[in-house]
Amino acid sequence: MGLRGRSIFGDTGQVFFVTTSTVHHNRVFGLSRAYYSILGESLTFVLNEHKAKLFGYVFMPSHIHLIFAMPEGESISDLMRDFKKYTSTKVRQQLEKEGRHSALKCLRANAHGKKNQVFKLWMDRFDDLVIDQEETLGVKLEYIHNNPVKAGLVEEAEEWEFSSARNYAFGDHHIIDVATDWAME
Repeated sequence: MGLRGRSIFGDTGQVFFVTTSTVHHNRVFGLSRAYYSILGESLTFVLNEHKAKLFGYVFMPSHIHLIFAMPEGESISDLMRDFKKYTSTKVRQQLEKEGRHSALKCLRANAHGKKNQVFKLWMDRFDDLVIDQEETLGVKLEYIHNNPVKAGLVEEAEEWEFSSARNYAFGDHHIIDVATDWAME
């Protein structure tokens, strides 16, 4: 198990395994490929903004798992806040564009009682674990890559388009670039 506060990439900072889910595990990303694309574009943007390095990911219909390194001086909370804010706006716009009124109604209901919010896509929190060993990184990558298989979405991990399993197996970086040549110091 990773220990908080341990640096494993020298000057790079810390490596985190992060999970975050939609409110009530709403399967909004499974509505169409467009919603997974929003996740990929948003993640690319915030990783660049925060100078973070992605080692693995999977986008599921109601949640995501990420493994990334945050450089010294950057905040995982800021990155996740920016990611959630940006994706929430883009998802709402896509739902409006597609005329998905019941999904929009659900997002409005999620925001009920929340100060200064009209729509709410994500749960307020996210779970994170600091990874401090190469073995742990490998275990977490295997876990996220097998998530779509366990969910019955595909038979083989590499079949799920929205996962770094494809980056590792095929060098396929069309959804998002992943640092697949990692090695712990």
